[in-house]
Amino acid sequence: MNRHGAVRTITNAASYTGVTTKLILPTTINPVNGYVDWYLGIGDASIEAGISYSYLGFKVFLGASYGGTSTYYDSQVVSSLAKGQTVDLKLTYDHSTRQATLYLNGAALPWTDHKDVGNASKALGTYNKVKMIHGVEDQGASSYSQASFSQTQLRTDTAGANYTPWTSSLSTTQKVAVGSGDPTSANKFSVINFAPLITKLDPA
Repeated sequence: MNRHGAVRTITNAASYTGVTTKLILPTTINPVNGYVDWYLGIGDASIEAGISYSYLGFKVFLGASYGGTSTYYDSQVVSSLAKGQTVDLKLTYDHSTRQATLYLNGAALPWTDHKDVGNASKALGTYNKVKMIHGVEDQGASSYSQASFSQTQLRTDTAGANYTPWTSSLSTTQKVAVGSGDPTSANKFSVINFAPLITKLDPA
């Protein structure tokens, strides 16, 4: 099967300029002919950034898309990441400069630092919906033990001075198939908590 699915938690209101969270990486990860990932997003599908895992190890990525076209994308291996590690992630977007930044443990990486999102800015405003995702793309055999977002907060201003806790009442969580993935692509995710998002993944 062509499995490309996710558990997506997205805010109901377009009232935010970023999100910060602690990601507890699974202690057991088994990627087979594909990858698994845990990431944050701004806009419905405009900016996405976080951590993936495949046979290459852990990668950190930041991407932006508009109309099915990627306007900026980069993904590079970060060898300091390890299974079971707790990682601080923060994703912000400044609509006045059209730039997105992903911070990893308090610092932006060279390929995630103030990146122009190009045409993706056309789908975004100063304030936007924010999402958190646990995903997979493979042929059905990958799995991981519990992956957890915790202490997740939404940035509610443009200066980054004000944050509010992300609770279940602020968002909606769904299992979704992505792109041309099999309609059952997300069936093997177990959702342990909605917001913050906690899941595990079994093979199909």
